[in-house]
Amino acid sequence: MAARLEGSRLLIPLALLLAAGVLLAIATAGGYLAALPLLMSPTADVAFILFALAFAASSLARLLPNAGTRFLLRNRRYLGLGFAMVHFTHLALVLSSITLVAGQAREPATLVPGVIAYAFLALMTVTSNDASVRRLGPRRWRRLHRVGSYYIWLIFLATTLPPSAGTAWMLLACLLVLALRIGAYQRATGKKLRV
Repeated sequence: MAARLEGSRLLIPLALLLAAGVLLAIATAGGYLAALPLLMSPTADVAFILFALAFAASSLARLLPNAGTRFLLRNRRYLGLGFAMVHFTHLALVLSSITLVAGQAREPATLVPGVIAYAFLALMTVTSNDASVRRLGPRRWRRLHRVGSYYIWLIFLATTLPPSAGTAWMLLACLLVLALRIGAYQRATGKKLRV
């Protein structure tokens, strides 16, 4: 069963679950606008989980080599694409809320960091294929994905501050992922970060 859920096949159940969740929320709430509050946090949370798995995959494989971490590493691209799918759904919900629900408008300046994060996400999504790696060159491709990933991580971290009961788990996960990346870097290079 698990062997069948490799690569792009991972996106099929994710898309079906996402569509089912959105449709169920709309049916339960009695309409799209009424469903927006029910969908905003879960889509952001699921997107973050997928992002964190993709962002930590190589670190986990280096620090804790086993079948599970090798699975994450092999499927990191598809976890990232799944993150993009869920997070762009979240963006549609946010834009719907801002434009269709009274009192939800926001100052343009408060939206700029998120717009930059979504721009990185769009670039990373369209370049998540072997042809783009060849076209950009491995070095530029890695730089785009590294800078984009860390920027998105920083936005997730910023959304957890100040911590609340609803965001404490995400703050801890952000810090854990960073610790894993630092640990993997130290193991790979033999260098210790000086504080």
